[in-house]
Amino acid sequence: MTTSARDVLDTAERFRLAFEGAAIGLFVVDPDRRVVDCNDALAKILHSSRQRVVGLSMSYIPDQRIIPAVDQALAGTPASYQGAYRSATSGDEIIAVMNATPIRDDSGVVVGCVAVVEDATERMKLHDELRAQLDVVRAQSATIQALGTPILKVWEGVLCLPVIGTINRDRVTEMAETMLQAIIRERAKFAIIDLTGVEVVDTSTAQNLLQLFHSARLVGTEALLCGLRPAVAQTIVSFGMELGGVRTMRTMQEALRHAIDRLGER
Repeated sequence: MTTSARDVLDTAERFRLAFEGAAIGLFVVDPDRRVVDCNDALAKILHSSRQRVVGLSMSYIPDQRIIPAVDQALAGTPASYQGAYRSATSGDEIIAVMNATPIRDDSGVVVGCVAVVEDATERMKLHDELRAQLDVVRAQSATIQALGTPILKVWEGVLCLPVIGTINRDRVTEMAETMLQAIIRERAKFAIIDLTGVEVVDTSTAQNLLQLFHSARLVGTEALLCGLRPAVAQTIVSFGMELGGVRTMRTMQEALRHAIDRLGER
């Protein structure tokens, strides 16, 4: 046997070993769309056997969704398919990712194609589950955000914004937008901002809170501040901030009583 012939046989043997041992599915189709070979990995993906797959005419398989990609490869151009596919031999449906490549002889003539197939069913299932979970998280975040800025109509013409937890610049901006929309919608004359549930604010947040009160005043509503904790009051005083005429009350009840009394005078 000549060296060149031995090299050809060695190359063919290496290809055969790689074909057989590949972890991904492989199959070879001749120009007549007949499956002339496949590996065990493909048979496993299709929930079938090599004996049932090899010799199968792809022209007559019930699920024709992969055929355009196979035909394109047989015409000389690499092609791919990704989507659902129902196995002709087992009837099971999978999510397949297939890439088909032309096989050419020494003269460049296409003599078939080889296709690489991956079972993406579990990956797509996980992707769908993650997407569904993200949708749930987004919905929960929107609910939490809405609950984080509750606007309560406590009396005709009187709104209350109870603030609970830590507040920062972004949250104050959100509260201002929500409160002003509610003021305009309800034509409120008084807006009570209850800070009983707030333990600490920083300088920037305190300044933004003052802007919140001024914004309410610009649309003709008097903002009443109540529930100011000592630590929060000390922050405002220590940085030399002026409340700018904002009326403060000890409790929400006092603020509501003041608003009702003022409404009765009008």
